Amino acid sequence: MVQSQFGRRRFVTGAVGVGALVTRGITSAQEASPDASEWSFTDDKDVTITLPARPERLVMDVNAAAPLWDFGIKPTALFGWNVYADGTLGAAGGNIDPEGIPTVGNVNEPLNLEQVIAQDPDLIVTITWSDDPSDYWSIDTALLEQTKAVAPIAAISATGRADVNTGRFAELAAALGADLESEELVAARAEMETSIARLQGVASVKSDLTALFVSAGEDGAVIANPTDWADLNMYMELGVSILEPGVESGAYWLEISNEVAAEYATDIVFISARPGTLTPEELAGTPGWEQHPAVAAGQVFLWNQDFIQSYQGMTTAITGVAEAVERSAKVI
Repeated sequence: MVQSQFGRRRFVTGAVGVGALVTRGITSAQEASPDASEWSFTDDKDVTITLPARPERLVMDVNAAAPLWDFGIKPTALFGWNVYADGTLGAAGGNIDPEGIPTVGNVNEPLNLEQVIAQDPDLIVTITWSDDPSDYWSIDTALLEQTKAVAPIAAISATGRADVNTGRFAELAAALGADLESEELVAARAEMETSIARLQGVASVKSDLTALFVSAGEDGAVIANPTDWADLNMYMELGVSILEPGVESGAYWLEISNEVAAEYATDIVFISARPGTLTPEELAGTPGWEQHPAVAAGQVFLWNQDFIQSYQGMTTAITGVAEAVERSAKVI
């Protein structure tokens, strides 16, 4: 069955890099393909996927489905660790309405190959965190080749800069049939650009403020390394001063005990909004964090680690940071 599925699809490794794709802007699928009867797209792993026609049946990881949903591209089926066993989605689901959309993997079982085959996908879409050719989010490395035999996989980067990644999702959405010049998307893009300008402005006015991004629980905390996170990397480029915890690139976090939190003093703390983490109110009552200057000053705000890399999602994320900086004062 896998062989018959593969027999009507083909994909090859291309030589066009992400930077070249972003530089040349968004193109239609037919413009990207040497044969106008084919559909072609080069993803963020430098893999060019070529199909006889534009893919219609799309099995997606929820982290990729959420931004594409905002561009008007709907999944045939969903998978990923942000899909719960009952079919509901975590914060990474964004605006997706999961009603009637089957799941082929969830937080307990990232991808079920038999269920994927049953969906007869033309394309599988997910995200990637590295250049490692085996790194496809929510797809078990041991099943990668079997999964590719069912349908080609397109991966959009989750690292680098979030605004660049949003542009890549827009490009994929356009290739899949989205009209980026629709009234709704033009307005959404303008709102994102307005939020970027707002954050740049307030970051410039309050350039002396520093921020810390953390995920904290009762037993300890981890401090985000901003260069590893696409949203934080973008915020720094827009002028926000974010404490770097001194870990090597690709480590993502520095693990600390709550008792030493005050050693990482900043003017603002952004705490992860994921379930199971401390709320700002709980953080204020946690030994160690009580002595942190930002916490003592009540300058603690929520950080959605599962921000959506669409125009709408980025507007929400950027606006939240801008409002936090606007409301904060120097305390160290």
